[in-house]
Amino acid sequence: METKETKKNIKKNQSKKIGLANWLTITRMILMIPFIILMTIAFYFISKHNGTFWYSGIKLVGGQKYPVLLSAIYWINVIIFLFAMVTDFADGYIARKTKTISNFGKIFDPIADKITTSLMLLFLVLMNYSFLPIVVLFIVRDILVDGARVYAVKKDIKVAANWWGKIKTIIVSLALLVVAFAAPWMTQKVNDKFSTDSLKLFFINIPLLIGLLLSWISGIIYLSKYLKGITKDTLEVKTLKEEATNKAKEESKDEDKNKTTSSTESDDKNKQENKSSNESEDESSVNQTQ
Repeated sequence: METKETKKNIKKNQSKKIGLANWLTITRMILMIPFIILMTIAFYFISKHNGTFWYSGIKLVGGQKYPVLLSAIYWINVIIFLFAMVTDFADGYIARKTKTISNFGKIFDPIADKITTSLMLLFLVLMNYSFLPIVVLFIVRDILVDGARVYAVKKDIKVAANWWGKIKTIIVSLALLVVAFAAPWMTQKVNDKFSTDSLKLFFINIPLLIGLLLSWISGIIYLSKYLKGITKDTLEVKTLKEEATNKAKEESKDEDKNKTTSSTESDDKNKQENKSSNESEDESSVNQTQ
């Protein structure tokens, strides 16, 4: 029977194995569950009344019937995202400081980052504070890079992280917070493409556009490195196949040569045996005659 102390010790050991940095990564992913639930509720009420939700500081506009609820959802999700970003920077710092960088962190930390930023982008678009093409371009970039990364991992091709990617992560996170906090106070109605508020919204999204540009630059750098690694790997495989084919041909030639040699030796042996047999027969016939 396991005592309570034994169970506690087991839990402590398991916690130590996972590490604080990995726990922060797991926490960040768990935080996205209530974020998604709240975003779904907001989408339901917005689509139900065929309106777009705008929140301008204290004043609510846009003819919504549930201004307090939508406002609460918006700011709760912004706080969740802010906390998620804090855990993102904290887990990397702790992992480097305590030298507990793990394979789990290498795989799931970037996944958690992409889930968090993508959901926040979609939420801002839902609230009419950002633009859908920006979200699409971010997602396309991530699909291309992650697809190349998965293939590279399968082929054991290692590509080191570059500073463009790290700078991109910081700028995109800060840009999302800028849009989240600035847009509600600086815009009221952005349904008119040529309104002053629409221009303000565009300028508010400039940091996010810079982050998008850096994201694609880092993505292109990653892809070029992956392609070089994949091309090199393909050439190495091709060379190995050619070497194996040539080796097989040489071995086949050697086998044929050995077969020919052994066949010749066998024929010579048979001839020698026949000659000996004939000679013995001749001797036997001579003896009989005598």
